[in-house]
Amino acid sequence: MADDEGFGSNGAPTPITVDVGGHALCARVVGEGPTVVLESGGSGQGVGTWGRALERRLAERATVVTYDRAGVGRSGGTQAATVTEAADGLHRLVHALGLELPAVFLGWSYGGLVTQVHAARHPEDVSGLVFVDPTAAGAPPGSDPVRRLSFGAVSRLLRLRAAFGGRNAQELRELATILAGMPQAMEETARVRREVGLPPVPVRVVTAGRRPRMPRAHLEHLNADHRALAEQSPQGRVAVAERAGHQIPYEQPEAVLRALDEVLEATRA
Repeated sequence: MADDEGFGSNGAPTPITVDVGGHALCARVVGEGPTVVLESGGSGQGVGTWGRALERRLAERATVVTYDRAGVGRSGGTQAATVTEAADGLHRLVHALGLELPAVFLGWSYGGLVTQVHAARHPEDVSGLVFVDPTAAGAPPGSDPVRRLSFGAVSRLLRLRAAFGGRNAQELRELATILAGMPQAMEETARVRREVGLPPVPVRVVTAGRRPRMPRAHLEHLNADHRALAEQSPQGRVAVAERAGHQIPYEQPEAVLRALDEVLEATRA
């Protein structure tokens, strides 16, 4: 793929800076065709985290956008305090880029929460949705105090590790912020889905087929939420990546490509 398609001659990503009002976001746009926007999991460092091989194959069929959320990676501003704030930041980005809309949005892990809230709040942006093993909305099994303490403890541990420095210290701090607010984010997304819902566009939910260490109650909760998410659309369906765990874009990228192809085909019908 040539340099002007978004990848440098050495195969490394070539990011751009996008002014979204008050701060700039780091983004990358590659390929040609209908717009496809990738919303990453983890802390929100989306440029380069979907895997170069998958991004190249996506760029063969679409104009692919990846970005770092505000206050994360190479983007300016501060990290969003809520999923709604992150979703509105995504909305500002796609309009600032001036690309063809509506677009297909892919949300992976925590990015699935952001993608849901964005689609509910800005349905005019969206022609289709693909969720890649999205974080479940709503409260998982167990008591609320224990759940909040658990997320808080992991967040503090990550901050402690980051205090020792190292090449991933920034990413650990950013992920700690996300995990500290995870219970609220899951509840916020469930509320938005319940009160507003997703637009009636084609939806695919790609769920992991391998979860050997997940407790049964949590597995049932996650699978039920993935089915409910697909059922938000009359054109929704769950697809199982049988050979993959949570890292589907790396372990079974063809499952992501197949889901996107189905959604793109449905948007053209």
